[in-house]
Amino acid sequence: MLKYYVYAYLRNKDSKTAKAGTPYYIGKGKGNRAYSNKGRKFLPPPKDRIKILLTGLTDEQALSNEKDFIAFYGRKDNGTGILRNLTD
Repeated sequence: MLKYYVYAYLRNKDSKTAKAGTPYYIGKGKGNRAYSNKGRKFLPPPKDRIKILLTGLTDEQALSNEKDFIAFYGRKDNGTGILRNLTD
């Protein structure tokens, strides 16, 4: 079923680590996942800093695209980029 999406949390204008408007987290979800704090270590940003990147995906397509975006932007924890994601 095509109900999944890939989203990004964007930095605010006061960010000291990277350019404002760049993503700091990439995720996949369905329903209200991008806007919910349930099961998260940090709160999602305000709605104006959440960008839905792709929609109408299967779970497998969303997971694959999420991994591609994470690889593109890289992760801070392993020194490859700007994202807070802790896994690929």
